[in-house]
Amino acid sequence: MNDLPTAHPALPIGRRLVGQDCHGLSRLPVHLGKARVVRHDTRIRFVYLPAHEAHDPCAAYHQHLVRAEVLLARVMAAHAAGLRPIAPALDDAAEARATVKPPRDLFPATTLEYRRWYHDDGTARAQPLTQEALAGQLAAVGLSMREAFDRAIHRSHALPAADQAWLVRRRALPLAQRPLNRGEFLALVAALDGAWRVPAGARHMACANRRIALRVVAALAGMLDEYVAPPFAVAALNEAFNECLLARLRQTIEASRQAGSAGGVLLAGPKAWFAAKAARMRAEHQIGLAMAPGTHPSSSLHGAGGFALSTKPLAAVG
Repeated sequence: MNDLPTAHPALPIGRRLVGQDCHGLSRLPVHLGKARVVRHDTRIRFVYLPAHEAHDPCAAYHQHLVRAEVLLARVMAAHAAGLRPIAPALDDAAEARATVKPPRDLFPATTLEYRRWYHDDGTARAQPLTQEALAGQLAAVGLSMREAFDRAIHRSHALPAADQAWLVRRRALPLAQRPLNRGEFLALVAALDGAWRVPAGARHMACANRRIALRVVAALAGMLDEYVAPPFAVAALNEAFNECLLARLRQTIEASRQAGSAGGVLLAGPKAWFAAKAARMRAEHQIGLAMAPGTHPSSSLHGAGGFALSTKPLAAVG
């Protein structure tokens, strides 16, 4: 890698480890949860070739590489800060629902959307109520928790508490440290697809950049905790993404099973036990979505946005 023509030092790929294929990915079975990914503190760099003219094919190709590097730097910075680095289900509209307060006279005082943003006396809340908080208020006036959650979810723009906290914190961060929402994740997907399509006549460059793209895709899948249908236009990237995402979800199930059976969790109280059980049930639900009939990488590329995911919350844990 170091002796290839490049605009700056390329990512050191390193020697292939036992059990890895030519792309640096693990050959071990996915169910063992041993898929190898790049370190999250690594700065990703692709290989560049000189572009002598503005309309040179390499110049257009380099735009994909630069865009991918910039967005990946944000992913790594968010991960290093302890934030969820990617939220494919949350878009700009969701951020507006969590951060942009509407005028008080836009909604009647009897609506849930008014209650989400304003107190009974008309004063504005510091932050809008989440689905959980709004459901709690509705339950306090006599509704069952099931009905209260149903109304909070379907009759207001309230967001789950974890999503709202993520959006509020994301908005306050500098752009270079901001994790990716849905639109930015799709931009990264398109950039990685573009990085795979190396211009003709650069075979040595193609091998290096495709290997880097595969490792990056594996790393991205390892950061997700929800099923996302493989979003790439390149079949090899989809395959790597889906394999590593399923491995990640299976690891989550196994870890929560072990946590649920550990004596320390039982001693910590029922909340810790239910949290471990909820994590396992969510991961099992996400794997069920991945394995459902009709779910296939090739079929997931059509439709709005190029991918599908589950956003249905778990209303209760049995």
